[in-house]
Amino acid sequence: MPAQPATVFTIRPSRRVAARTPPLAQGAYAHLIQQLLEGDFKPGDRLSVVELAEQLQCSRVPVMEALKRLDTEGFVEIIPQVGCRVARPQATEVQDFFELFAAVEGCVTRLAAARRTAADLGAFKVLCRRLDRDLKVAGPPAACDPQYRRANLEFHTLIHRLARAPLACAVAAGMWDRSDFFIKVAFGSLYFGRRVRQSHLAIRRAIVAGDPEAAQAAIAGQLREVGRAVATRLTLMAQAPT
Repeated sequence: MPAQPATVFTIRPSRRVAARTPPLAQGAYAHLIQQLLEGDFKPGDRLSVVELAEQLQCSRVPVMEALKRLDTEGFVEIIPQVGCRVARPQATEVQDFFELFAAVEGCVTRLAAARRTAADLGAFKVLCRRLDRDLKVAGPPAACDPQYRRANLEFHTLIHRLARAPLACAVAAGMWDRSDFFIKVAFGSLYFGRRVRQSHLAIRRAIVAGDPEAAQAAIAGQLREVGRAVATRLTLMAQAPT
């Protein structure tokens, strides 16, 4: 897979983590995250340090540093004396994760609805109109899956900015890639289903109306429902004959 820069729409993890990571390792990490979320990797796929270093035109050291970080975050598994492979998420842990994610992102979205200004609303409406226009012509998920993911991240990135809560947003931001990874593993796509579109519309209305409770309920309800669906799918996958 060709190396590509991380998308500008990605909600970043805590800046402190990035600041501690050497530039080459950070680049390798960004490449691997993008391939895990938008490429063809599947749970259990082996990851070759040698091949990844060749793709990125760097030594093995930054690749190993990136894989170690991905291992601690649950995206890959490093097995001593064996190698590295894409992680196989466990259904119960995934559902627990989405419960936590719903609580944290719900708090951020509630703050955004409470703190947005008139100027914020202008920028928010412009973004929403553009995303609607882009997604209308995006095509089927098989062809444009990354575009759906990036649109979702851009939407929530702006909401994080409206919240004006750096510490809370840093916690929530670190969960988006993991959420997308679990969804991609379970369903093979990050396509906007009807439930996600309805949630986006409810969040928009709540932020425009300045209704914190409705904003929080919309995103928290969506994420809990997604968590249940992903956990159910992972359970069925684990039970299927190999």
